[in-house]
Amino acid sequence: MKTTNISKDDVIGRNLLSLLVIAGITFSAISFFILDEQIQQVFSLTEVTPVQSSICENGLCNFKDDKEISHPMFVQLDEKLSKTQQVLKNEQFTNIKLEKKLPTMEPEISGNKVTLFAEKDSFIREGVQNSNEGSNQVLRIMGTGPTNNRALIAFDQNDIQKLSAGKTLESATLKLYIESNNQNWGEGQLINVYKFETDWQEGSGINAPVSDLMKPSDGVTWNCPVNLDACRNHWNGGKFEQNPTDSIWISNQVEDYWVKFDVTNDILDYLSSEENYGWIIMKSDEDSGGQINISSRESQSHNPELVLVFSDD
Repeated sequence: MKTTNISKDDVIGRNLLSLLVIAGITFSAISFFILDEQIQQVFSLTEVTPVQSSICENGLCNFKDDKEISHPMFVQLDEKLSKTQQVLKNEQFTNIKLEKKLPTMEPEISGNKVTLFAEKDSFIREGVQNSNEGSNQVLRIMGTGPTNNRALIAFDQNDIQKLSAGKTLESATLKLYIESNNQNWGEGQLINVYKFETDWQEGSGINAPVSDLMKPSDGVTWNCPVNLDACRNHWNGGKFEQNPTDSIWISNQVEDYWVKFDVTNDILDYLSSEENYGWIIMKSDEDSGGQINISSRESQSHNPELVLVFSDD
């Protein structure tokens, strides 16, 4: 019978190897539980704050953590919206109806000058024709062929009428703040503002820069001025006057900068009898490169402005 001799060093080596394996398994388990706890903390569900029933008449209540977003968002009662869904806007997110409650900023009066702030704004996307951007923090204007983007802005006609009553309008200026520029304008080109010819709905969507994830049920898109269910006439990028009200030159250097359009004649028309549907802003050559992002009213800073100046008489 053959006997195998195991040395003391072999025993120590095998024991040490066993200890290392056990230690590795233990470390992996501890790491898993620690990471799992961190993951759960990051992607934990946002609790819905109990509020008075009068605020929830339509079945919507405010988020507890609405300070983390730029404007109040609402979620259906008995539904919970995770932070993961807020960031990723996944498929479960599309099943929850959101509603925006963003009031129009009050007009500012200084001497014979009145500054009004946008009542509604959005932008429409040819590349994603049913996408609504009514809650986006920017208004994107861009070209190149079938991916054109156009911005829409409107101001409260009742405020315009009320603040202009008994006064003589001297000038009206639409002011927009360009917060970013993709530096692809070549030698530069014009962007034009056109008077809009039909009413439209702002909506509560926010899909850009990704595509059509929230699937909002209402709001202006490339195809329709209102929600898709009520759309009877696809308008293919908006219905507006053929001649621009005004134009400005955009180059690669135009960034972090206010641009101004003269809309005096349009406001005079609105003060007389014409319906006020606001304006659409787009590139003069939509087949060329160049993109700018304009601060929208949702950004809560550099809100689009309409500045009315009246004569001293």
